[in-house]
Amino acid sequence: MSERFGPIELMPGVKRTHVLAYLWAAFVSIGVFTYLTALQPYLLEVNIGVPAERRGIVSGDLQFWQEIVTLLMVGFFGAWSDRVGRRIVYITGFTLAALAYAAYPFANDMGQLLIYRLIFAVAVASLGGMLATVLADYPVDADRGKLTGISFVLNAIGALVFLVVLVRLPQMYAGYGLTETEAGRAAYLTVAFICAISALIMLGLKPGRPDQVGERLPFKTLITQGLVAARKPRIALAYAAAFTARADLVIVALFLALWVQIAAQAAGATQAEAAAKLGPIFGIVQGIALIWAPFFGWLADKIDRVMMVIIATILSIIGYGWIGLVPDPTAGGWTLVAAAMLGIGQISGILASQVLIAQEAPAAIRGAVIGFVGFFGALGILVISKAGGIAFDLWRPGAPFLIMAGANAVLLMFALWVRVQPRTEEVVV
Repeated sequence: MSERFGPIELMPGVKRTHVLAYLWAAFVSIGVFTYLTALQPYLLEVNIGVPAERRGIVSGDLQFWQEIVTLLMVGFFGAWSDRVGRRIVYITGFTLAALAYAAYPFANDMGQLLIYRLIFAVAVASLGGMLATVLADYPVDADRGKLTGISFVLNAIGALVFLVVLVRLPQMYAGYGLTETEAGRAAYLTVAFICAISALIMLGLKPGRPDQVGERLPFKTLITQGLVAARKPRIALAYAAAFTARADLVIVALFLALWVQIAAQAAGATQAEAAAKLGPIFGIVQGIALIWAPFFGWLADKIDRVMMVIIATILSIIGYGWIGLVPDPTAGGWTLVAAAMLGIGQISGILASQVLIAQEAPAAIRGAVIGFVGFFGALGILVISKAGGIAFDLWRPGAPFLIMAGANAVLLMFALWVRVQPRTEEVVV
């Protein structure tokens, strides 16, 4: 007999304790993914001494090389999880993240910083696909939207904790008498400890290979299946939606943090004070996302999920276009309204893409297909971070957000085309 987690019916063999472990991962993962880049402007000035006029390009380049590694590894981790189970992959990812966070603030030059960033890239490749994969494994399909809504509420709460509270750690540690360098290191080490604890908590996930997977197939076959599955228009749309949805996370954490830092310093703030100023605007973005996520998750169970992508894309175009045109992200008034709209668009895009692929991915190769969602997400981050970094320095600080608005406009046209296509049978390869 299947267990229930509140109103959610679970798949046979899935226990409430397994769901609790997964929800912890949902709580910390987005914060772990984004905190390293959110605090990076602090590190670039205090530890490395990168001039302000080059920080956009440098930040974009670091993200570019991270995504190269993620692109190479994410399909492997998705296929590996089908063979050995989700728990082992999750533990591996959090362990590597702990190592990367512990090493990152001790880099003395860009070469060292890049090496530690590539270790972090492997962690992101491991963890990123598992969020959606376990979400597809644990609930029955009829209740998947409900668990998605809960997990994204926890995503938003976790992001608030990391980007509103923990982003103030350098200022707090500096208040205890540490130098700016020591305060930055202490902040990163705090998050490294959180990652290490999370690796232990992941022992509570369901052990072994997922029940939905049949025979053990070779890695090459699983990866091939993930690509061939894109012949289904809805899976192709999920891949395309991941291109913008994964980039959402990085663009907000990376370039908004850099923009706020530069604006705060221009107004006379110290590095620690500039880092602390991230809190209010990230609080608006993630706080509104927290409020919006349950409603959007509920809506996912009521309407066609391609239509969900269309709605999410329209919201993203408005949010990114608006914030990209504001003159100063630290100003109040309509800037805060733009930040709120950005939060709605961001969470809608992420949620819609994950719910769509969770529904459409064939059960036997779910890990491989969702792994390729991560692959295309990494590709989106690679392209947009590189272009955004150059545009940030050479055009305007809001340029990365305008690029995101344009990418979502292209996605909208594709989604409208998919919406009118007839449903196809599951791809067999």
